[in-house]
Amino acid sequence: MADASLLALPVELIHRILNNLDACFIIFSFRKVCKRFYEIVNLYDQYKLNFDSISQSRLKIISRFIQPEKITSLVLLNMCYKSEKIKIFLSFFDTSRLTRIQSITLGLSNQANDSQVLQHLNISNLVSLNIRSTSNCPDKELPFVSKVMVQSRFRKLCLAESHYNIMTIPWPDRCTITFLTIKSCSLKEYNFLLQRLPYLQTFIITEFVTDRSNQLNSLPSVSAYYSQLISLMILNSSLSITEFESILSLTPSLVKLKLISYRSNFDSITNGSDWEYLIRNTLSSLRTFEFFFSYTLRKGTDTEDLTLMIDRFRTSFWLQEKNWIITCDYLLARNTINFYTTPTCPKDFEKKMELMTWMYHDSPCIIRFKSLPMDNEFNSTIYLVRGADDAIQLQ
Repeated sequence: MADASLLALPVELIHRILNNLDACFIIFSFRKVCKRFYEIVNLYDQYKLNFDSISQSRLKIISRFIQPEKITSLVLLNMCYKSEKIKIFLSFFDTSRLTRIQSITLGLSNQANDSQVLQHLNISNLVSLNIRSTSNCPDKELPFVSKVMVQSRFRKLCLAESHYNIMTIPWPDRCTITFLTIKSCSLKEYNFLLQRLPYLQTFIITEFVTDRSNQLNSLPSVSAYYSQLISLMILNSSLSITEFESILSLTPSLVKLKLISYRSNFDSITNGSDWEYLIRNTLSSLRTFEFFFSYTLRKGTDTEDLTLMIDRFRTSFWLQEKNWIITCDYLLARNTINFYTTPTCPKDFEKKMELMTWMYHDSPCIIRFKSLPMDNEFNSTIYLVRGADDAIQLQ
């Protein structure tokens, strides 16, 4: 019955399914199921080639079945170790016919192979570029990045695994990028990027760094704001609530905000009243707020202090108006607090639990508090967590 249902699907829908499969599976498995699938594959023209998952022998076979015009995505990681595959690719595929490439993921390493590949790539229709660079001279790659960014269809740039100096990247005037991911960013660089990228809608920062010695000069002008940005993710920082307020005041149109922070001491970052004030007065359009804050508990702080902290998130603003539920976990073994939204940050919670289990070779005991409505009886409950999956289920 399942096979019959799949065979009855229209070609357009099956093509959408194929969009989520790699070229090897399509050519060597799906195409051989039946005559109809064979014919559907012959019409398919959205192939994704991942050199890391294709053997040299299969690459030769694929080159006979797939016309270059039907390739829309290339993944070329570990290029210094895949020189033979690259030679095969360049010899069996007419690169001048690679005219429909929309997405490229590159692993650059300052090797001769890098320039060999870059000069053969047709980027006229490129929409997305992801660079993972281990090069000790990343500036050598900037001419290629600059060439990509001036393409009219280019929208997405990911540099989360590359050590580029933001200020030296040749950002073009009226850059069309709408999605940007970078490895690190300072307050000064953040303000600079918002100025240079007038169409930027989604901004992901792996680590937000602050130069405390030059903090006042780094803070942006209060009068400046950039309404284009609607989604911001800061995946690691030690910013204070005051610094967050200065940063977020630049982007009053934010609809989604995600913050992750690992801190050495407790501070006002977990004050629900401060966040409520900031969101009401600065981010009136915010619909999704996800955070994961972790810090070491100060000596002398007891669970009564934690209940008071949770109470600040048990207001009508958090529970009724926004429907944002907050959880506070007290990890007894390390005297550590994890403070996070639920159920929106399970991956961040899982990483923390796995780290604790690895360090102590045992599952940590936690005391959990949740920001339930005020008319519910509020009691802390002790759970013995036997792994990240159990902890997540308790949410």
